[in-house]
Amino acid sequence: MAGVPDVAAGPDWLVGAVRGSRWWVLAGCVGAVCVWRAVRWWWLRRARIMLSDRTVVALVPAAGFDPSPEEIDRHAARLARVPAVVGWAPRRAMAVRLRLSSTQSQLSYRLEGPSQAAALLQLQDFADVDVVDPYARHDVPRIRFDGAPPLLRESTAERTGA
Repeated sequence: MAGVPDVAAGPDWLVGAVRGSRWWVLAGCVGAVCVWRAVRWWWLRRARIMLSDRTVVALVPAAGFDPSPEEIDRHAARLARVPAVVGWAPRRAMAVRLRLSSTQSQLSYRLEGPSQAAALLQLQDFADVDVVDPYARHDVPRIRFDGAPPLLRESTAERTGA
């Protein structure tokens, strides 16, 4: 029969088949490496773009801030949902960075995360915590009433009637 290898001939037919197709195997390997490198370049570029466009939110607690364990659990669960909100992205671009700092003896808790999760990061879980923009200038000192939720600041255009 033509085209059927003779098993009784030994492994010579296998050696001949490998020698005849070695250039195709080499071309396939080179192609696979090129595709892998292109996908890897795209993935790293996507991570760099996502890391350059991040949202920063500052949480400023009141003087008597004392959260309950339920509030802390709710806050941790909200931060754990950030990767689900972002979707399919590099792991390092989905991370949420927490920074604690003190300015003029006032504690500031900053959350930095992906811009796709900005709404989730700006949610207020604690009753005695103000969510503020860390880059906005606050010329007027904030007044805080015990037990009252914070109000949104009106813009200067709304105050002047423009």
